Amino acid sequence: MDVRGKTLTAALIWTGNTFEKAIQIRVDSDGTIALIPGFVNAHSHAFHHHMRGRSHIGSATSENFWKWRDEMYSLMLSAGITTVGEFHYVHHGTKQFDLDSAILDAARDAQIRIVLIDTLYCRAGFGSEALANAQKRFISTTDELIASAEELDKSKHANQTIAVSAHSLRAVPLNDCIRLSEWATNNSKPLHIHIEEQPKEIVDCIDALHSSPSQLILDKITFAQRGINVCVCPLTEGYLGDGIPNIVDESQICLGTDCNNRICMLEEMRWLAYSYLQMKKNSRQACGLDARKLLRIATENGARSLGLEHTVGRFEVGMQLDFVAFDLSSPRIASIPTDELLDAIIFGADRNVFSLPLSRDSVLSANLAKTLDFQRIGAPMRAGDLKEAC
Repeated sequence: MDVRGKTLTAALIWTGNTFEKAIQIRVDSDGTIALIPGFVNAHSHAFHHHMRGRSHIGSATSENFWKWRDEMYSLMLSAGITTVGEFHYVHHGTKQFDLDSAILDAARDAQIRIVLIDTLYCRAGFGSEALANAQKRFISTTDELIASAEELDKSKHANQTIAVSAHSLRAVPLNDCIRLSEWATNNSKPLHIHIEEQPKEIVDCIDALHSSPSQLILDKITFAQRGINVCVCPLTEGYLGDGIPNIVDESQICLGTDCNNRICMLEEMRWLAYSYLQMKKNSRQACGLDARKLLRIATENGARSLGLEHTVGRFEVGMQLDFVAFDLSSPRIASIPTDELLDAIIFGADRNVFSLPLSRDSVLSANLAKTLDFQRIGAPMRAGDLKEAC
């Protein structure tokens, strides 16, 4: 669907604080529904989804790797996710780092915006234990990882960016974490890390380095001292029994699907709110994670964590037009008052309410979202008023 130079008209469009009627989005030449920004999945391990038993990788080749990757990114689009941060450390197939480019190719084919978070993995634990055979596809030196990231940055497709990550302090020595963070700073790349995944990791880190992983990151890595975002993955954390984060301020919180056992950003939002209510003994005002805040967490905050805060996450002049369209005739949200619609979508709807115009003549009521290549939002217009509106 090419909407360059056209105007999108919807019954309702989310403007950041409310749904508004009679508003249109004009797309400049460079770039019966309700529209909200596409969801941003800030932390994904696509290969975990493959381990659900849906299929088998077979031989470790780029072709097979590509096939199930492509399937999973299509599933993400069906869940309203238009941008994914792929925390990737299964690097090596038949050749070193050949699976990295396969990810970018699969994302291109699925038409999802991707930030490939190229991940450094050096060892099996704080004691520099040898990697198991299955882990040898992960391993690289810091120099090799940086060289790979630089090469990917040159060969990436449209709507793709590169970030880097140290897998964790247990898998990457502190000095290598520091070096990688310096490279990220110098090259304006986002830096991610798994931090304190399990109680044993914290204990092992204190035994080996005399400090917790969080404290080491804050003390030693200047990148973190400039401000951090915390990605919470409620469905995965519930599945693993990892506990509930104590959220004091949601402004730096974003969401990820992590193991991808189930891909549904609406559920991730609900679990974030519900689990916290349980922790606070059902006080409904415990953290104030209402529908507006949850949507911001799933869009704007996620975009910022991936270095895309000026590209996606909200409808604003000059931003890329990544959106999810909701069918207002769906029984789950039909006849809901406008001021209650976002609450109904986030706390009561599912992917069956998604709808996407596919052409000028047809609308497919299906589980789809859309990333539009190089199509930027022009100045907003209201019906009957061609002047720019705020």
